[in-house]
Amino acid sequence: MTVERAPAAELLARADDWLEQSRADGELRAGWSRPTDAVLVLGSAQRAEARGAAVRRSTGGGAVSCDDNYLMLDVVLPRGHALVIDDVGESYRWLARALQTALEAHGALLRAVTPREAAGRPPAERAAARLACFAGTGSYELLTTDGRKLVGLAQRRRGGAALLQAAAYVGAPRLDVAALLGLPRDQEAHLRERLAQIATLAEVAPGFADAPDVAIP
Repeated sequence: MTVERAPAAELLARADDWLEQSRADGELRAGWSRPTDAVLVLGSAQRAEARGAAVRRSTGGGAVSCDDNYLMLDVVLPRGHALVIDDVGESYRWLARALQTALEAHGALLRAVTPREAAGRPPAERAAARLACFAGTGSYELLTTDGRKLVGLAQRRRGGAALLQAAAYVGAPRLDVAALLGLPRDQEAHLRERLAQIATLAEVAPGFADAPDVAIP
């Protein structure tokens, strides 16, 4: 697949448009993208007063720096597709496995977070993840063997169709997400410390971002 380049707001809108189109025509859609700008993107239900400009995505989770280092994959499964199952957490399993296989072909050593592991994370980590996506881990997100997060996952359901999103940073995020969320100083410092631990594709899977590919059923 080619990687579409456009402003972040346009790429987020594209994903939502695909979801509506797949609801109407029953077709599967998938594509990679990287923004041409840098903007703070908040999760759909996130309560935050950002410092400066921000946009909101239709999927859940915490804030991200959506910039030219942010590689995104959108997959829309139509209603009735075998992979659209009731268990939202388990519905990530196939995508995580496909991404892990593709990334390991480029030298990455990864593991997927199990649902039990995700549920057992300390409250402070779960709270950090609600603020910033890459500050915590959810079911089937991909970590390096030393525990750093590489791939984040998010999802939206509408009319029986499902939009699944995966994302990883090619290089370090451009924006200081912790500073842009208007947090108390100690909370900001803790969040920045967690975000400094993320893994990047350039580090663990060199070359993957040049021609990303993953098997879509």
